[in-house]
Amino acid sequence: MNSTFNFTSTKLIRRASALIGASLLAVALAGCASGAPADTPGTASAGATGASEQVQQLTITDPWVKATEGEMTGAFGTITNTGDAEITIVDASASVGSMFELHETIVQSDGSSVMQEKDGGYVLPAGGELKLEPGHDHIMLMGLDAPIMPGDEVTVTLTLGDGSTFEYVAVAKEYTGGMETYAPDGSLHGGSGHGDPHSGHGGAEPTESAHE
Repeated sequence: MNSTFNFTSTKLIRRASALIGASLLAVALAGCASGAPADTPGTASAGATGASEQVQQLTITDPWVKATEGEMTGAFGTITNTGDAEITIVDASASVGSMFELHETIVQSDGSSVMQEKDGGYVLPAGGELKLEPGHDHIMLMGLDAPIMPGDEVTVTLTLGDGSTFEYVAVAKEYTGGMETYAPDGSLHGGSGHGDPHSGHGGAEPTESAHE
């Protein structure tokens, strides 16, 4: 009688221990999952409408925009084509502004720099990269109806040659730059009503904001 009781009790104790052990393991795994690092800031992902092969081959590092209280600003960063075929960026848009253009900067014979829309868009060769930076190629965001403050986030969407879209988030930073005009005649495409000089694209490095 005592022998049977002891044997049954031992089985019950072992079963209870196993259940407790499994529960503790599940809690430990859940804790590890909740502590997993988030996606690295500055890593872009395909938009909902752009899960194409070209989109999957693009990455961007250090995406940022110039903080401004004016009506226009620039978007910068380094875009890399990790694939084995060239990719063309044909257009851009953003979560702020009403007019967007892909710009290039040209140094004239007198040494001055002017900006104009990039004809045909940006072509990224296989395995190549495109540096969008002050004083060089950049994306213009115009028609801003509210200031962009340091630390603000702006969603930028690039349209590729195959019709797909590549979306990423850029953080606003302060920086000091020079003055450049839109085109050789000093206006945006020969007088479209945006003749004010486009400041802050002279090549100075951005400064980190206390909000970041």
